[in-house]
Amino acid sequence: MYEIEINNAQTSLPIDSHDICEFLKQVLKIQEVAAASLSVALVDNEEIHRVNREHLGHDYPTDVISFLYDEEICEPTNEDAPRGKGKSLDGELVVSAEMAAGRADEFQWSAQDELKLYLAHGLLHLCGYDDLTPEEEPQMRAAEQVVLQSLGLLPHYINRPSDDS
Repeated sequence: MYEIEINNAQTSLPIDSHDICEFLKQVLKIQEVAAASLSVALVDNEEIHRVNREHLGHDYPTDVISFLYDEEICEPTNEDAPRGKGKSLDGELVVSAEMAAGRADEFQWSAQDELKLYLAHGLLHLCGYDDLTPEEEPQMRAAEQVVLQSLGLLPHYINRPSDDS
């Protein structure tokens, strides 16, 4: 069972809470998460900057911050299984809708799609993916690609040249 609460504390982007809940439920299903209790705070850049500074020690705004409060882990049966497989998650996503609205044109897709990228990215962090090292980042990007393409979205970085070229 998935319980999702949306708190819209911003004015930069019109929000359809039902659409966001349904999107997150689909991501959870794709990741094979057994159960989840999620709180999603949609905020402006000033608020996410404050949260980033207070909780992570980073003095800048960011797109999404994930807080995992509790999880029951069921180890995936093989390394190709989604990292969320069988887990029961309790967590929070703090997402800058203002940043999504401001960056969407840069990536030539809608602000709503940019917001969904942030939501998927944050939820994948709760599932156990990370992107802090060169070894982890490709796994996170691959998981994002699977999720977003499964839901009819093409991540903007797919067509972007890699840093290696």
